[in-house]
Amino acid sequence: MSLRRPVLAAVATLALVGAAGCSANSVLDLTVGDCLNQSDLEGDEVSSVEAVECSEEHDAEIFAEHEFTGDSYPGLTAVREESEEVCADKFEEFIGVPYLESELYFTMLYPSEQSWDDADDRTTLCIVLSEEPMTGSLEGAAI
Repeated sequence: MSLRRPVLAAVATLALVGAAGCSANSVLDLTVGDCLNQSDLEGDEVSSVEAVECSEEHDAEIFAEHEFTGDSYPGLTAVREESEEVCADKFEEFIGVPYLESELYFTMLYPSEQSWDDADDRTTLCIVLSEEPMTGSLEGAAI
């Protein structure tokens, strides 16, 4: 699939976080419906993200996930391409308009070879991004 709009991506990696009192979640614990802030998704590799209540101000929301199968890591290019295709398809189901027609963007957290091997991570998370802070969900927003 060739998208004309940019897709931002971060590799989900496993890291042990030992900060007492920190409310950040391992990316491996995030699920569809979790709300986030884009600032927590910055960088080439993301290992922990603070999920926020969707009723609180946020600018990102996990709208879909994709599970890979197989024992061997298929390679970064294959993981990214398959993740991008799945997220673009599920974007329209969630938002209500095709990705190429939307004002919104998405990013992905997908498994690295390290998290695949060390943590049995096979999941890509698709995350819709809003330029403006919001409360509630973007499901069915049709923008």
